[in-house]
Amino acid sequence: MSKFFKIAAIVFTIALMGVSCTPISEKIAINGCDIEGLESVSLGAGQLNLGTELIVDASNSSALDVSLADFEAEIFSRSGKRVGTVTYVPEKGQKNPTLPRRSEALVHIPLKVSFDNPLSALSLASMTFGDYGDKGYTVSYNCKLKAGLVSKRFKADKVPIADLAKAFDR
Repeated sequence: MSKFFKIAAIVFTIALMGVSCTPISEKIAINGCDIEGLESVSLGAGQLNLGTELIVDASNSSALDVSLADFEAEIFSRSGKRVGTVTYVPEKGQKNPTLPRRSEALVHIPLKVSFDNPLSALSLASMTFGDYGDKGYTVSYNCKLKAGLVSKRFKADKVPIADLAKAFDR
């Protein structure tokens, strides 16, 4: 399952790399991502739900704090059937994950990963990034970031996972 979490981290990171307004996006750098581990696991109504925390190591050389307002991604099989979702789940009373201005920091982002079928989770966990591309898996995401008073929404519809993985092979 950790491979699926890495895919979730890549999807989120790609969305984060498209950061708000153009001048700010040039000043944000993602240095790495890691998954803290499972915080919760539940099985019900044919779905497997996992709670985890994504830790993004990033730097912000802009004069504005950048924060995550919301994030949702869906993973689809070649046939177009949804396999799972990844969503940012803010904890009650907590402020949104923020990358402070002119800093390098670890940003902790609580995520909920849901599989429409527990067998899909096992299948995805056994694959490599190359397998995702060969089997035609795609990702759609919707992300809203805020920088000061400006907020910007980023979307992509059914982007091949293999293309997302290539962005990290540079």
